[in-house]
Amino acid sequence: MMLGLMLARAGVPVTVLEKHDDFLRDFRGDTVHASTLTLLDELGLGERFAAMPHRVLQRVQVPLQSGAGLVVDLGRLPGPHKHIAMVPQWDFLDLLADAGREEPSFTLRMGVEVVDLLREDGRVVGVRYRDGEGSGGELRAAVTVG
Repeated sequence: MMLGLMLARAGVPVTVLEKHDDFLRDFRGDTVHASTLTLLDELGLGERFAAMPHRVLQRVQVPLQSGAGLVVDLGRLPGPHKHIAMVPQWDFLDLLADAGREEPSFTLRMGVEVVDLLREDGRVVGVRYRDGEGSGGELRAAVTVG
């Protein structure tokens, strides 16, 4: 989603296919790192992100087998953000999707599953997909990212 947004902001026509009809499911993690927060600022999305409900981690303690704990002070990170933000990933993806929809060259198709790659002369030239009703189609692309 982030790549799609960035490409669309550069004027590149982008279609993002999302298998599900929404983002409401468990993901691998809910952390937004300091470097990503800086990128959101650069994309003009920092204030929108800050308005979302989230928690801030400024210190992390990692228990060690010896019984001692390793304390990581995120205040030492370079850049303007000295923390990690904890936010449900579905909220973060909705933020990016909404920003993408504001770009004329961005298309997000929800409920569309990629089922195969299109290949020609040993190169990937797009994807085959199926929508929620079981209808299929092909989407040709100069660049395919999965």
